[in-house]
Amino acid sequence: MNFRGIIFIIPFLGYGQNLNVSDITHKGNTFTKDYVINREIQHQTGVSLDSAIAEADKNRLINLGIFADVEWKAIPIDSKSVILEYKIIENDDFFGGRFFGLGAPVYDEKTGWSFTGGGFLKNFRGRNEQVGLGFSTGGFSTIAFAYSNPWISGDHISFGSDIVKNKYDHPFLDYNIEIKSFEINVGRYFGYQRKTSLGFELEEFRFFNDTSFSKYQYIAPQGSFAYDTRDLYDNPKKGILIREMFFSRFDLNGEIEKNITWIQSLSIYKQLNSSDSDKPLILAWGAVTQMNIGIKDKRFLSAMGSGNTVRGFIYPNRLVYNDNNQEHRFGFNNFYTSVELRKNLIPRKVIADRYEFGATIAVFIDYGAATSDTFTKILEAQGLGSTGLSLQFEGPWPSIIRLDYGLGFHKNKYVENAIHLEIGHKI
Repeated sequence: MNFRGIIFIIPFLGYGQNLNVSDITHKGNTFTKDYVINREIQHQTGVSLDSAIAEADKNRLINLGIFADVEWKAIPIDSKSVILEYKIIENDDFFGGRFFGLGAPVYDEKTGWSFTGGGFLKNFRGRNEQVGLGFSTGGFSTIAFAYSNPWISGDHISFGSDIVKNKYDHPFLDYNIEIKSFEINVGRYFGYQRKTSLGFELEEFRFFNDTSFSKYQYIAPQGSFAYDTRDLYDNPKKGILIREMFFSRFDLNGEIEKNITWIQSLSIYKQLNSSDSDKPLILAWGAVTQMNIGIKDKRFLSAMGSGNTVRGFIYPNRLVYNDNNQEHRFGFNNFYTSVELRKNLIPRKVIADRYEFGATIAVFIDYGAATSDTFTKILEAQGLGSTGLSLQFEGPWPSIIRLDYGLGFHKNKYVENAIHLEIGHKI
């Protein structure tokens, strides 16, 4: 039985009769603090039962990302009143539940093979805090520590910070990169659908090869705004997501011109079959624009064609970058869009009352273009297009693993094909 649906008990009561909520309770959390759950519940006592609000509360709890599942039901007390109860399905095991750690080889299309290790502790102290410590060696070498709390105090005020050191060979430019950074962000909800974040990052970049070396130190103010009406964050069936983000870099030594990156994105989701179906058919569309304002330095150059831009193209290497016929794949400004038709194959289920799993198949069409000129020239750029299939797997962590196969086209001609393994939805 799929408990993600509504369990609504109304024996001997007629339709249309108002049921007063006399009390609101929850059960099932053995590790998570009660206040973490209570602050997400918007339904009130002393009012008529509203199934839409109860369902939204269920989704808010699922969106915390720390529960395998959540149910709600109305338990009759008498002919006019009920108790609204939320049942939490929580994996309180340390290994595999609250803590995910591994040591394994991984492949990234930009940097190749690496060996990664470390761990991620979610719901730290039962307070929905997230703590992570990780490292990797090989094509991408890193050591990182991160901490975040989505509701550290006040009216949904969030805090996040990380310390990172990365080293890798640039995929298409002829030098190696070493980056040290320290980042702090503070955010706030305005209502549940509007979210803001402001912060800064201290960065040190080292660029070097056999013949040259350069070092830059930045302070990088950054911020974001989001309007989010999605029902579920990991695998939405309906809603929209609008994001505005900026990242700026100011050279502490005054050696280079200022640079600001402005990113805009829009995603829309619509379920096409019955809302009661346990295998939803979902139409998803998304678009992203990225503009670089300030210095046109090749260190800020972006590339088109990858698992997260236009699928079906292998991420460019140095041979591609030096090929004059491939100039259209690089630029300081870019635009890409995707449309997916997703069909759920295996409904999301909770196994052994602990772990959630599911599978979805999708067909997609991608398009993207880049330009080194002003952003308005993006309409004149020679874009890339692709089409293909996507398999998307839901799990406890990462929440979405995506395997894509795409056929890439340029100037209405088939160019190449590629397989992409990514974490998270493309849209």
